[in-house]
Amino acid sequence: MNKIYLIGLVMGFLLLGLIQQPTMAQGNCDEAAVIPEAEKRYATGNFDDVFALLSPCIDKGFSEFARVQAYKILSMTYLAIDSIPQSARSISQLLTLNPKFEPDFSASPRYKTLFQQVRESKEQILQVTSVSKKAENLLYVPATVAVLNSKDFAQRGYKTLEEVLHDIPGFDVIRGNGVGYSNFYQRGYRSTSNDRTLILIDGVEENDLVSNTVLIAPQYPLSDIERVEVIYGPASTLYGANAFMGVINIITKSFRNLPGPAKQVAFNGHARTGTLNRNYLDGVLTAKNADVALSITGRLFHANEYDLSKYPEWNYDARTAADYTGQFDQVGTDANGNYRAQTYLQRTNLTKLYPNSKSYKVDYAPDGKATALRLTPEGAQRAAGLDNRLFGNTFNGSPVHFSNTKRDWYIRGKLEFKDLTISFLNWKTDDGATPWYSNRSAISTEKNPRWVTQDRAFSITYSKAFTDKFQILNISSYLFHEINGSTSLVTYNGYYNGKLGFLELEKDSIPKATATYQYRVSTQFRNELRLFWSPLYNLDVSGGIELRSGLIQGNYITSLQDFADETGAVATATGLAGGNNFKANDIGVYSQVNYRPLKDLKLVAGLRVDNNRIRSNGGYGTVANPRLAAIFNRGKTIFKAIYAEAFKDASFLQKYGTTTTRRLPNPNLLPERVKNMEMSAYLQATKQVSFNVVGYYAHYSNAVGTAQVTLENGTSTQQFQGIGKRRIWGLQGEGNYRSTRLNVWWNFTYTNPFDEDAKLRISDIADFMTNAGADYQITPRLNFYLAGNYVSARKTGAGTAGSNNPAQRFDPFLILKSNLTYHNLLNGLSVQLSVNNLLDKEYFVPGIREADNLTYASRFLMDRRTFSLAVFYTLKPKESTPVSWNQ
Repeated sequence: MNKIYLIGLVMGFLLLGLIQQPTMAQGNCDEAAVIPEAEKRYATGNFDDVFALLSPCIDKGFSEFARVQAYKILSMTYLAIDSIPQSARSISQLLTLNPKFEPDFSASPRYKTLFQQVRESKEQILQVTSVSKKAENLLYVPATVAVLNSKDFAQRGYKTLEEVLHDIPGFDVIRGNGVGYSNFYQRGYRSTSNDRTLILIDGVEENDLVSNTVLIAPQYPLSDIERVEVIYGPASTLYGANAFMGVINIITKSFRNLPGPAKQVAFNGHARTGTLNRNYLDGVLTAKNADVALSITGRLFHANEYDLSKYPEWNYDARTAADYTGQFDQVGTDANGNYRAQTYLQRTNLTKLYPNSKSYKVDYAPDGKATALRLTPEGAQRAAGLDNRLFGNTFNGSPVHFSNTKRDWYIRGKLEFKDLTISFLNWKTDDGATPWYSNRSAISTEKNPRWVTQDRAFSITYSKAFTDKFQILNISSYLFHEINGSTSLVTYNGYYNGKLGFLELEKDSIPKATATYQYRVSTQFRNELRLFWSPLYNLDVSGGIELRSGLIQGNYITSLQDFADETGAVATATGLAGGNNFKANDIGVYSQVNYRPLKDLKLVAGLRVDNNRIRSNGGYGTVANPRLAAIFNRGKTIFKAIYAEAFKDASFLQKYGTTTTRRLPNPNLLPERVKNMEMSAYLQATKQVSFNVVGYYAHYSNAVGTAQVTLENGTSTQQFQGIGKRRIWGLQGEGNYRSTRLNVWWNFTYTNPFDEDAKLRISDIADFMTNAGADYQITPRLNFYLAGNYVSARKTGAGTAGSNNPAQRFDPFLILKSNLTYHNLLNGLSVQLSVNNLLDKEYFVPGIREADNLTYASRFLMDRRTFSLAVFYTLKPKESTPVSWNQ
């Protein structure tokens, strides 16, 4: 707590000292008087007076809000005297300060048209809201950020939100379909799920309430996405517990200020069909008047995905004797030097019960001890015959075969008023779970196993500027997260997976498969109040308070029948009292100060304090996380130095969830911690060319993993514990070239992840990755896009920390993809042909979790060459005649 008080005291004195500074706004730059007077002079046509009033004050005497108003007045004044280039420049400067600004309803159609044209041309000056929870110029935010907007999505032919992660730096993406669809490791931190990056939609969290993971499956629509902002590095100073590796904020389009008539109906959407029967519909329908806009966004996705049955780990055809060579032989010695064969024979009395069996053969040492127990060809044939009661047969009336169909949907309604937005979101994924698991642990049919997730979120967002120096924003949300009762996993005890052995074979024991249905539901209410204050032209203070109250389920409700929520029960966890639901309350208070002591220097200091209470006496207590940053710009170059800390609260799944192999919960599991330092340099080499490079070093402590523990009854089991330290450093960079007809982008990532306890490199993280793409306008209506992703070799398994993969290396790969887009084939109708993996390369990525090829598959096949055809349609009213201007 001493650190909390010290940081708070320093920030308090800093703020008090700054507030006492005399304002630099002179008497003739009193914005409360100058702005209204300039508006009057504009209204009466005294344009020279407008310039005389505003020009001396706009750069050094006004607050940011007043500068926005001043540029608005100047841009309208320039347009009134037909100085269109100067008007466009003023609009551009206005949008640099406030990218969400919209012209007044009473503004002239000519001004609105010019304003929209300038906005669309300002791609080089991106604004983000995720870093400080307010709009800021991307180049000056106190964090490393990547941004992709709706134009990038259309140009690159993205079909799912997950595809974005393959093209940006800093992400090792492991798409295995199955339960979680895709795992991603941000900045080299390998974990069992996507639980260390916070994902938001318009500020409302998407991470699961129980596991903290996020499911980036094909359910998310693309038609209403305005942009996606990706923050790299710890962000707990503003976001709290789970912004450990970074934040992905999906910002949707605002439809209240659509250009055109005050009353209108508009539609934007597309349909796509392609290889593997990957088909989807994706669109947003909007109706608005001058005061309110209603939008309905939806997506419907279906795919069969690859039939992986030609690969041995997913083959469910009838077994043959060859499949059992060495399958459950007992050879060698155990850790104590005892022959495994001798131990097995003593335990089972196999040779005494079945002395003349032709199913096994025993080798003996001179002292009479059994040194090896092997399956004979006759025994292998016998085991195959018994296992074929499952393999190549039926289970619960359905044929046993590989299956991985996907059926996902999403719908959202949004009602927008001037200061208020009301939203309801509902999505569901129904996916085959088979690819995650090998045929040594699971049986697959069309109906089982399935993983069915459904999330609902209701939110109200209120934003109000009370004065030009003080604004508030409040987000209230109610989350309902559910693992549907039709979710199932199918395990089996058989000879092929070694669950049945020599003794069972002699008894002709029949293999048995079991479908276990699971259900889980949790709810949470969250309210966040943000305050923004600009007391001086060079000082901004923001802060807020966040409250959460949730009822979170611990263990799954399980059943041997469908609809586990109606037919199931909860297995009692060892040493855990008080039931299976946990009341959790959180409070977070944060503040950030931005101060410009010099025109070219920006200093940032932030602090957040979180307190967590579970039931009456549980929870992690109080945690504080600071952020410090300095941003210096000189000419065309911007330098950043950033220090940040963050924490990752152990999930309810890790604290309270149990399985057959992990029977001991850990309610007192403490949060993981990280301290991160990074420096970056940005260069705008020319108007068309820019570069950015970032170096970072992060140290992680109390990393949560599984440990083997002994119970009071003498048996052993696994338990989640804080057992590790990690050290990760790396480089990432990106660049852009933009011209009239050609746009080129590229980026790279170098990562060096190290487990300090195991003294080994962390598994499955590539040393080097690079991505690049180019879009060329062949004709005014025809565009060609080509991109590539290169990933270096990945080390895994023995000699690394985190994976039990039988492989030790996954080969590097280079994948090329392209799109050909014809715009406005008919009025508002465009078409796009996309090809992925142009060279049809077969390549694999490492499996997730243990990846031992026993329970979890050791590898995942990525897409071979696929084709898709998309039709885009936009319905909107005719806009005003374009204004000719040059910047």
